[in-house]
Amino acid sequence: MTTPPLRLGLAGLGHGDTLLQANNPEHELPIRVTALCDVNEARLADASKTHGIDAVTTDFDELATRDDIDIIGIYTPGPLHARQILTALENGKHVMVTKSMVYTMAEAESVVEAVDRTGLVLLVTQSMRGRLDFIDAKRACDAGEIGDLFMAEAHYVHDLRPVYKRTPWRIEMPQDLILGGACHPFDLLRWFMGDIDEVHCVGLRSGVAPEYPQEDCFFINMKFSSGKIGRVANLLGMVHPAGEKMNSLTVYGTKGTIRDNVKTLDADDALPEREYHTHLPPHGGHQGEMVIMMQHMADCVLNGTKPWVGARDGAKVVSTGLACWRSLRSGRPVKVRNDF
Repeated sequence: MTTPPLRLGLAGLGHGDTLLQANNPEHELPIRVTALCDVNEARLADASKTHGIDAVTTDFDELATRDDIDIIGIYTPGPLHARQILTALENGKHVMVTKSMVYTMAEAESVVEAVDRTGLVLLVTQSMRGRLDFIDAKRACDAGEIGDLFMAEAHYVHDLRPVYKRTPWRIEMPQDLILGGACHPFDLLRWFMGDIDEVHCVGLRSGVAPEYPQEDCFFINMKFSSGKIGRVANLLGMVHPAGEKMNSLTVYGTKGTIRDNVKTLDADDALPEREYHTHLPPHGGHQGEMVIMMQHMADCVLNGTKPWVGARDGAKVVSTGLACWRSLRSGRPVKVRNDF
């Protein structure tokens, strides 16, 4: 007997439109988007017509109380996440939410408590977890191919000026570019290196995007709970360097180094280092990453698999970002809270 697909109500048709791939038959996903919510009525009508989804609303609370959906996908502006997550959970819905999960410590505590109490699945869709070169790098590290890890670095480099034009809320609120940007490399480094114990952050407002009112470029040094070290470059207010990847990861081990899909192994005696390139199948960029995230979400709901980034991991990323702001303002290293 075939299990019917999980029914997903999607809130936020900007970034959230990547979840509409669930309705493409070629992906054969056990999820279908069956209801839509967006405050932009024209965009809502267009998505409804294009994807044949009749259940539409501009009211999130109306979406959350529908009895014909199993999951709510929250892809709305970040400051709205906490209330929407809690509303969805209180109405018995599993939750997929874009980064950052929430934006304050009190909100993080409330979400962790609600997930524990309801027993429902919450997955923060940190999309780098679905990138094939990072997945393969994690496999290689777990297999001991580069020895013991002792250091890692990651960056997020993205000239946001075109994004501001499409999503003016990022200017108007404004968006927190540590919690809404550096969360990508934070999560990557936590995945490979474990909890972050301490951060030291410096940053500035570059002026490249004059309409953005606060700091938009950051360098962050960190120490992990294991005593190992790392760093993050979160550069969102600059002219994007030609050929520079938006997201990059390097992990350093005692027997070798992995940078994205290139592995360099130490050699014996005086022989040169050996370099290996991992050849990966076509992935489809961010669209492909979100297909993997939806497959994982279905596995969590249907089979009880632990979310890659659940409520506590999401809270630790938030805590890291908040510690970075305190460090930036004080000029000193700041401890990161990890007890959620």
